[in-house]
Amino acid sequence: MAARDAPVGDSRDGRCRRTTTNMKTYSTYLTLPLAASLLAGCAAFAPSDAAKLECTMPVAAYPENAKPLERRATVLVRAMITASGNAENVTVTTSSRNAAADRAAVDAMSRIVCSQTPARGGEPYPFTLTRPFVFEPRAKASR
Repeated sequence: MAARDAPVGDSRDGRCRRTTTNMKTYSTYLTLPLAASLLAGCAAFAPSDAAKLECTMPVAAYPENAKPLERRATVLVRAMITASGNAENVTVTTSSRNAAADRAAVDAMSRIVCSQTPARGGEPYPFTLTRPFVFEPRAKASR
């Protein structure tokens, strides 16, 4: 056996040699079947098999009779959406520190309506939805 063909760990010439393997060839043999199986798995799910969720998000209107906003007010509101698509347990998660803006956001979130089209063989399920409502100050009318 020549020194260049020595197996791993053979040190006939005083140096430890290692055999060179073509890793590109091995990785290609492993990568191609793996990629093909992943793509085949993706193709198995037709778009009609996917679950769909659609929600009608009402616009929150700042009350006309409330004190005008001096700066932007952001309210973060959370609601439990039932399997039938109605909002329950609507709460303010992060207040804007403006009671009128908070009430308007809760009112809007209470009117949200969602419809679920579950995946084949599935059932609609309740879920939690959190959404920000942003109220901008009205432009002051010029005189």
